[in-house]
Amino acid sequence: MLEFSSMAQDFVEATSSLVGGRTINIMDREGTIIASTEKERIGTFHQGAAEVIATGKPVLIETKDLPRYPGAKEGYNMPIFLKDELIGVVGIFGCEEQMLNVANLLKVYVTQHFAQQAMAQKQNVESEVRNRLLSLLLLGDTGQMETIYQLSALIPVQLVFPVKVIMIRACKRKNTREQMNHYTQLFQNMMWQGTLDRSRDVFGIQNNDCIIIHSVPRQGKGDEALDKIIAQVVREEELCIAVSGTCARLEDIPGGMKESNTLISMEGGPVRNLENSQVKIQYLLYKSLIHGGTKYAEMLYRKLTASQDARQAEVLLMTARIYYQENGSVQKASERLHLHKNTLLYRMKRLFQLLDLENETPFTREFLIRLIFIYHPIDDIT
Repeated sequence: MLEFSSMAQDFVEATSSLVGGRTINIMDREGTIIASTEKERIGTFHQGAAEVIATGKPVLIETKDLPRYPGAKEGYNMPIFLKDELIGVVGIFGCEEQMLNVANLLKVYVTQHFAQQAMAQKQNVESEVRNRLLSLLLLGDTGQMETIYQLSALIPVQLVFPVKVIMIRACKRKNTREQMNHYTQLFQNMMWQGTLDRSRDVFGIQNNDCIIIHSVPRQGKGDEALDKIIAQVVREEELCIAVSGTCARLEDIPGGMKESNTLISMEGGPVRNLENSQVKIQYLLYKSLIHGGTKYAEMLYRKLTASQDARQAEVLLMTARIYYQENGSVQKASERLHLHKNTLLYRMKRLFQLLDLENETPFTREFLIRLIFIYHPIDDIT
């Protein structure tokens, strides 16, 4: 039976004004009044409601019937069904013929109200279970497998390895309530549109980020579901998405979470997918930077700006950025920058000179200059 007494009182008080201030009672399956506009009657037995529960049919109490119903008043008492289960009774004062229509409308209204509340409660419970399951999976503790199986069966969901960890974050931080509402709506939209597979993906909100542990299709098949998730996030405009590498086992999931967290902390566009070779290079450079490379990148940048003003330094770095984005193609880079090829080559040579990289290998030059890009981000051009 649905436990609805906690929400019933608010309902009768809000609804009474819609029926001219008439008395409204809601009774449980024992015939006890659990909510009423006449609060002194809460907790008392209602014989008319007991008959409704016994027969499943409406009961009209007229003035002449009052001796048979001690403590009751004239009015209609209507059964409340939810998914074919009789969960209670709603009664309204007044036995005029026109009140029958009002009573029927009230029955429909209260049934819809409790159906919506039941659905909301179910969704809240499912959300709590998913978040608990998500937390355990992110720990990657094989000692928790029994609990993971139990929680998975409750939803139900069957995570299929390999998986990827997806993190979604607001590019511009909002207040917590607004951000959580945005994330909740995003998940709902993804479920309604079939973007999220509730039977194979585990998702929830962790530390103000949306996290999805996404089951990857078997090798050789394209991941259309992931493409749809990315496309939907990009359409939101204010969100960024990071996708980890493949996690083959439960124990790999914490590493995937760290990858996604690092990716989403980096400078870049709204999509940071580790399967993308450029993103992978940037990721590895970023890891080098945060694990001791910052000091060296700072030294290189200071060396550059010591002999050039800030604006000219930016010009040289932008030229190098586009040059490396075009995989060292002078033709393509010069076209994007609207430069003559010789001008581009001169700028690259000048940059190498200022950084004392003239005698280094092409790989070393690119690696160190890309470190500067991460240490001192510059706006890209189309």
